Amino acid sequence: MTAGRNRTVFIISLAFQGAAVIALTVAARSGAAPSLVVLCLAVCFVPYAALLACAGALADPRAVSRIAIIAATLFGAAWVLAPPMLSDDLYRYLWEGRLWLEGLNPYRFAPDDPVAAHLRDEAWSRINNRPLASIYPPLSQMLFVVAAAFGGTATSVKILALLAHLVSAAVMGHVTSSSRTTVALALNPLLLSEAALNGHLDILCGMALLIAAWALGQRRFVRAGTAALAAIGLKLVGLVLLPLLWRRPKVLLATALGAALMLVPLFAWRVPADPVSGTGQFAARWRGNESLFAAVDYFSRLILEDDLAHLVARGLVALALSLLCVYVAWRRAPPLQAARLLVWAVLLLSPQVNPWYLAWLLPLELAAGASAGIAWSALVLVAYAPLDSWVAEGVWVMPLGLQILEYSLLAFALILDPRRPSLRLLPGTQPVPS
Repeated sequence: MTAGRNRTVFIISLAFQGAAVIALTVAARSGAAPSLVVLCLAVCFVPYAALLACAGALADPRAVSRIAIIAATLFGAAWVLAPPMLSDDLYRYLWEGRLWLEGLNPYRFAPDDPVAAHLRDEAWSRINNRPLASIYPPLSQMLFVVAAAFGGTATSVKILALLAHLVSAAVMGHVTSSSRTTVALALNPLLLSEAALNGHLDILCGMALLIAAWALGQRRFVRAGTAALAAIGLKLVGLVLLPLLWRRPKVLLATALGAALMLVPLFAWRVPADPVSGTGQFAARWRGNESLFAAVDYFSRLILEDDLAHLVARGLVALALSLLCVYVAWRRAPPLQAARLLVWAVLLLSPQVNPWYLAWLLPLELAAGASAGIAWSALVLVAYAPLDSWVAEGVWVMPLGLQILEYSLLAFALILDPRRPSLRLLPGTQPVPS
């Protein structure tokens, strides 16, 4: 394809993605069914694929990166104006940030606690899992406080999340020196919608994971430990990076101690066995859109009673992930490969895989020049299939057929991906140049 044709395709694809963004915004603001909103979001992946196909071949990479970030800003601004139809998490973010501003502790007091009854408003009625205390680490709590302090509305959270997304796209281009990765991150429909439409901040954790792996590759161990600590402070998935620091015991010890201190609030006021503990309940019973965990749980139930089988299944996947972390560290794999493999393992072994969790993976995936994660960002939209019945009847049931379809297609994407995660972890593996 000639340079001129690439440029034309790029411009037309941007226009088509913009049209799909507008359609989604109109559908959401008009009160359409969530399934229609998800359909509009799925359509966005068609022009997005065309953008990726020609972005790396355009003559001026800097101009391409700027255009991608400007377009993401405009698309995101449209979604900021739409109601968060696909997730209600941001109402909890606002509530917990507001509690801190009122001098109350969301790790101790659940939204249903009478202590905070005087703060209840319309947003409180939209909070999910109101009987449970917070599950979010301290750095995430700081972001909630910022959103609560500056506006304290759903729009405040969405603007903050959109800014996080745009900054992450700019950093992505700096770390990888590639305009294609900037386009891929900035205009990815899933990542952009999870930020600007749903108010999720998980992209910051994904970027912290990438920066930690990048710093390890440059042997900047203190910077790597700091980035890993930031990832842990945002989401517990950051813990998988700790074994990669073992070659620098002092940095590992400092990072581990910092992580332990940072995570004390999650357990100090509500021990996991407490029925109000959000962390304990999440670890013990949350399930949804899982893959390998479903198989482990199924075979556990063939042998053991349901309650015990459930605990055994979670213990087995935790053990498998721990052993994989040790193995990857022992093999001294290239940091980017190692971090990417471990995050893949977290997602595939997890009993709960929400669409926004892919924000942890995609920065690493794009930096490695891989494509399976991009494919998953489209496939994972099937996880929103139960939304219509949830809105209408309060029933959340994920169709098994869709779940099997999602992970079957993902398996093909992994097999065909030249940069697929591999236990061989060949030394010297480098990202694919763009």
